[in-house]
Amino acid sequence: MRFTRRESRWIVAAWLTLMAAAATMAVARFEIDNGVAVWFGADDPALVTYRQAVRDFGGREWLVVGLDQGSAALGERNTDRDTFAEQLRRLPHAGMVLTSADVPAGSDVARTLLRVEPFPGMEAVLFQVENDLDRQDHYREQLVDRVRAIGTTLPTVRGVHVAGAAAINGELNRAARHDMFRFFPAVGVLLALVGLLVFRNARDALVLVATALGTVTLVAGALAAAGHALNMVTIMLPTVLIALSVAGAVHLIHAFHVERDAPAAIRAVWKPACATTLTTVAGFLAFGGSDVLPIQQLAVFGAFGIALALMLTVSFTPALLVLLWHGRPARSRTSRLPASTQWLARLHQMPRRVLVITGVLGLLLTGLALLEADTDYAAFFRAGSQVPADYAAMREAGLPVNALNFIVGVPTGDDPLAPRHAAALGAFSGALRSVPGVHSVLSPLSFATLPGGTAALMGAGLLSGDRQALQVVVLTQATSSRELFALLSAIEPIAISTFAPGTSVVPTGTPYLWARMDDGVIRTQVDSLLVVCIACLLVLTWLLRSLRLALLTLAVSLYPVALVLGLMGWLRLPINLATVLIAGIAVGIAVDDTIHLVHAWQERRRAGSNRHDAADDAVAALGARLAATSAVLVGAFAVMGFSDFLPTAQFGLLSALVIVLALAADLALTPVLLALGSPRRRAA
Repeated sequence: MRFTRRESRWIVAAWLTLMAAAATMAVARFEIDNGVAVWFGADDPALVTYRQAVRDFGGREWLVVGLDQGSAALGERNTDRDTFAEQLRRLPHAGMVLTSADVPAGSDVARTLLRVEPFPGMEAVLFQVENDLDRQDHYREQLVDRVRAIGTTLPTVRGVHVAGAAAINGELNRAARHDMFRFFPAVGVLLALVGLLVFRNARDALVLVATALGTVTLVAGALAAAGHALNMVTIMLPTVLIALSVAGAVHLIHAFHVERDAPAAIRAVWKPACATTLTTVAGFLAFGGSDVLPIQQLAVFGAFGIALALMLTVSFTPALLVLLWHGRPARSRTSRLPASTQWLARLHQMPRRVLVITGVLGLLLTGLALLEADTDYAAFFRAGSQVPADYAAMREAGLPVNALNFIVGVPTGDDPLAPRHAAALGAFSGALRSVPGVHSVLSPLSFATLPGGTAALMGAGLLSGDRQALQVVVLTQATSSRELFALLSAIEPIAISTFAPGTSVVPTGTPYLWARMDDGVIRTQVDSLLVVCIACLLVLTWLLRSLRLALLTLAVSLYPVALVLGLMGWLRLPINLATVLIAGIAVGIAVDDTIHLVHAWQERRRAGSNRHDAADDAVAALGARLAATSAVLVGAFAVMGFSDFLPTAQFGLLSALVIVLALAADLALTPVLLALGSPRRRAA
């Protein structure tokens, strides 16, 4: 393609039309949903079990509401508590409300749960809310906000603290919205500023921004068209794609001004651009087999976005350059390294120092043995935000904040309330109260004094509609997956020894499903690293036509990632649903600049330069572009560090650190390794 002005207009117009359609689709179907159903495939056994339990027991889940009434008189406190409970019953999506007024004062439920001694100022209210796994209208978030608002109108209430899956889900949605409207503009502004700084003119900066925003818009439209709501994982996709889509555009813009011709610029960059696209796509697709559905979505649409960015870079970007620079002299202002990175470019001329620094940093690798996975949504928000503050206050007052549900199924035809089953249930409930970590237990026996008989039990979600199963709710202060699985391990033998053969005891519930994600996260980490390494090695061998250079390039790219994972181990930062993405994506990113540098070194070697001179020339020619693309990447990922959701913040900051270390390796370590075995002298 010649890229005449007429052809360029048609190309730009076609892409802009597609972008407008995608933007319309994305806006029309914009939705954020962090409900439990979005995290698992429809055929996931645990989700299938949970859906069945929701249907069997009336589709409700418990919230524990802590009313802090301080030192108010008991009568006034009781009046406000009763008013609070009555208003809760009138809320949409509300079910049973249970307070200390509804149970005998000396009962176990009253003493251990609803009015815990010695904290007379804090009283718990158990509140059942509708549990619709497939709704995306934020009713849980709105309901929890209404609960807090009701409490603030009562004279004796100093604070209302809410714990439960609905509260966490609402906070996740709130954090996701904040991130969306915070990250996207910030990264767009950052990209424009870096473009102006690197290219020293508004035209090239505009081309860079248009390429990145075009990529994000098209992917957002595709995500919406596929019917996927955004969640705490996929909310990162626009920011990541803005950062990753600019590397090829930076190199093409530079080549356009050097070659003075769009087709020639494409020929100059297409091969390394294809290779870097393939490796980054591999980095995303490495997560495609994850058991965690949002990670799968990030993998598929991230890979699609990177491939789309290459298509834009070789069509939309040069066409826009032709239109903007028609009749004006092309120019290149990207050949000089920023002063802040010039010392790195000189460091490779001191190979011993580079190798010593590399070896010292290698001590961080010992932290890899300390890495472990853990999921704790209650601890995933910044200190001072609503969920951590509520959970801390309730723990301090001795109230539970989490629940594990157990479905006790009796043989077909049996009555689960028959004396022998009731006796076993009583023994099971009693044994559970002695398990470390168990705060209190709700079972059908807990509601024996309530009027209504079996209807009351069904209303409380403790007896299934077909009268073939009971539900036992274990309340605890534990929230992390490790703590919850320790509880499950202690409870399983009790269930086996207590109930007669033929009776099943199955754990379920939102906290249980969230905890189960750890297994998927660990498998994702291991599988993604293996897949991305194999894919990168194949691409590098094709591009460089040398297995030795391919292995060297991959090793240099893996080293910064391994250092950061080791640092995570030493800092006791667990692998979670966001930080698990670091390894695969960061390897795909880190290898990109190394590919350009090694390819440039090869070209100079073929032209007759020795190893040292070829390395010097490659760093001099590409150093500024590598620094520019790294600056965009570091800035974009660092912006994520301001997320209210700590895993996202950790992913952003740690990925930024990987990119900084990767740039240092490219400008210092890679040239040293490429120059090994050659004397330092200029070729004649």
